[in-house]
Amino acid sequence: MKNMEGLTEAQYKAIALLVWTDKGKQEIADEIGVHRVTLYRWYKEDDFMNELQKERRNKFVVYGDVATKELMKLVKDDSDKRTQLQAIKMILGENGLCSDKLQVENTTTTELKITLFDSEEEETEE
Repeated sequence: MKNMEGLTEAQYKAIALLVWTDKGKQEIADEIGVHRVTLYRWYKEDDFMNELQKERRNKFVVYGDVATKELMKLVKDDSDKRTQLQAIKMILGENGLCSDKLQVENTTTTELKITLFDSEEEETEE
């Protein structure tokens, strides 16, 4: 049975399993009681793909929060200075405050003196 978004409960369950588990497509198809080909057909449906993308974004938000907390632990832990420095560089770099690239501005002025001789004058001087 389809809900208001146009997806079945099996499709929602497939999306959750695709995003939040390491199961393969055959395992997921078996678990939700559909043929593997049906799962692949769903990938061609806009509603299914939109919901799948939305759930993937949700996963990144959740894991982004977890990653940020772990990164802050590394910044605060000074037992391994190299790891701590890398964590600090990553945070500063992500916020546009640090770059691995050295920016050099070169404003060298060179004075050049050029003297031109007339070819006839050269011959007479010799």
